[in-house]
Amino acid sequence: MVDAYTIAHFDFDNLPWLTSPRNALQLQGVALGFIKIPPEDGYTFTHTHREQEEVYIVIEGSGTIAINDELLDLTPGDVIRVSPNAKRALKAGGDGLFAICAGAVPAGFPKNPQSRYMIDDGVPDYDDIPPWHRDKREVVEKNMILKQRMLKSQLKRKKRNE
Repeated sequence: MVDAYTIAHFDFDNLPWLTSPRNALQLQGVALGFIKIPPEDGYTFTHTHREQEEVYIVIEGSGTIAINDELLDLTPGDVIRVSPNAKRALKAGGDGLFAICAGAVPAGFPKNPQSRYMIDDGVPDYDDIPPWHRDKREVVEKNMILKQRMLKSQLKRKKRNE
């Protein structure tokens, strides 16, 4: 049986890049993430989802969201819905960016009960580097390492399921 409610406290001033309150709140039907990006920093690759649409709510700071090939400026109070198949990535402006990302959880998620996030249908595209990092060799190299790690993990899971 699920508790009638859960409460947790988060120090929003000192959050890491991405914080999932899933376990602290015992979330079962809401995907939620706190995104705190330092000034002038941003995602090094885009991602999509298989099923989940996301809503980004800008709380503090400013930034840019890349959706497919379009760049949109973000300021506090902006709320933007992104469809599952749209490629997206975030970048903070000079004052950093704090946003909340939320989505509904389709039936059957998370697929992996040990998943850090409620919705584990994200599909990273390590080859699609957002415009703010495209000319940075170290980002390309880091993404290649992340891609190899992901492919190795997928192969291991496939062998385990055979």
